[in-house]
Amino acid sequence: MKFEYDIFISYGPSVEKEGSWINHWAEKFCEYLAILLTRLTDQKPTILLHDDLRTRKKLLGNEIANIFSKTAVFVTIIDPGYLESKEYLAELEKIYEIIYLKSDDTSRSTNRLFKVLTSPIDEGLQPDFLKNELSYDFYEINRFNKKVKVFSIKEQDETYDKFWSKLVDLAYDVYNSLYSQTSDETVTKKQEEKKFIYLAETTADQQDNRDILKRELQHLGYGILPLTQLPDESDKLSAAIQNYLKRAVLSVHLMGAYYGDYVKNSKYSLIDFQNQSSKSFIEESGEAGKFSRIIWIPNDLKPANQQQSLYLKRLKRDEAKEKTEIIEAPLELFKSILNNKLEELNEPTKDKPQNKVKIYLVYEHHEKNNINNLIKEINKKDYQIIDNDFGSSERNLVTKHIENLIEADAVIIFKGSSGIEWLNSKIRDLIKAPGYGKTRPFASIGIISDQKPDMDIMNFITGSEIIFGKEINSSFLVSFLKTLNLNNGKRS
Repeated sequence: MKFEYDIFISYGPSVEKEGSWINHWAEKFCEYLAILLTRLTDQKPTILLHDDLRTRKKLLGNEIANIFSKTAVFVTIIDPGYLESKEYLAELEKIYEIIYLKSDDTSRSTNRLFKVLTSPIDEGLQPDFLKNELSYDFYEINRFNKKVKVFSIKEQDETYDKFWSKLVDLAYDVYNSLYSQTSDETVTKKQEEKKFIYLAETTADQQDNRDILKRELQHLGYGILPLTQLPDESDKLSAAIQNYLKRAVLSVHLMGAYYGDYVKNSKYSLIDFQNQSSKSFIEESGEAGKFSRIIWIPNDLKPANQQQSLYLKRLKRDEAKEKTEIIEAPLELFKSILNNKLEELNEPTKDKPQNKVKIYLVYEHHEKNNINNLIKEINKKDYQIIDNDFGSSERNLVTKHIENLIEADAVIIFKGSSGIEWLNSKIRDLIKAPGYGKTRPFASIGIISDQKPDMDIMNFITGSEIIFGKEINSSFLVSFLKTLNLNNGKRS
């Protein structure tokens, strides 16, 4: 490292009372963080504690600013009681001035200041220079009585595991910051080439899932944006998000049970505002390039109120389009789809030579015998059938279904004895196909069903001609293939 000190851990002045819980908590926090960082770096980092700084100042007369300028990373513990100390606030401001005064928040490639909160801080109490820093919240708020509980350092406490999970997150982020500030040119170049993902801020009920995704994406080598606390006023917020999106290859939005708090001078919540900004960036910016957006809605999500219920319905109805993918699935399946998306970003699909026209057959497993004759007739006419792999796991089957929709030139949905809701759900998948990455409409869509699908859903299918049939027969197949050949020829 090019610094004399790797880390300075800052906490408030000692409380006169022996055994003050916050001072004891801060001491244990420092001890455990040092242990984790030693394991990560394979060597003991040079850590300067706040009490060490005070001793140096008292005995040696060392200038605080001089010591801070020789330090790579700062971890500041913020407790409401600490903010009552003017001396402590002055030291925090000095840290901020030294490391960020000449830096644009949205242009940072790494953080050097990490803010640890043991409790929510009222907006009026938190200094302006700290508001921009991302918080590592070592507390939770009871959703029923609204009481704050600090994550415990005692093993028998129910929040002990949460303390360690959050501490591990912080340790990895501090480690990455130390790593990026090495003087090694090879490492510096790698940092400059790192791809960033905008992982949108979410509501409290999805914060744990956001943390899980953040850890996994960082493990894969991606940088996570935003690096700073987002502004709470609409104009500043819009500018900050746009700057972040220019650096990102993808934005990921996690929808929760709540709409969220409104942004100042805006009719949108922070969650909605980020989503709107990402949508506008795709539609209006000449810099969007290969940037795309993924929206995740948990399949078992129960909206907390009608406002959120209507918002989610609007998202599902209006937002699935090119460069926007809406995934309504369990978290593990969503992560699998996200990983596939990232693989595409890392290894763009090369144009394949034109082969046979591909027709994707969508049906349930128990209908296999009923559709065999249709498969034979299509194969006779030199088309390529894309079929489901019913031997796959449920998760892989859904992922493969999405891949088939992207690859296919045309689709035939055979309802058979399946329910009308099954048919409607498969038609919804066709509507979502552009969001999954499909770049052009299906040349033809065939629907074989003894019941009419929901026509309100059908109205959202654009750019494709639909052929209906009540049963599998030669008349249906002739009409379908004629439309397929005509439209496929037009787009070739």
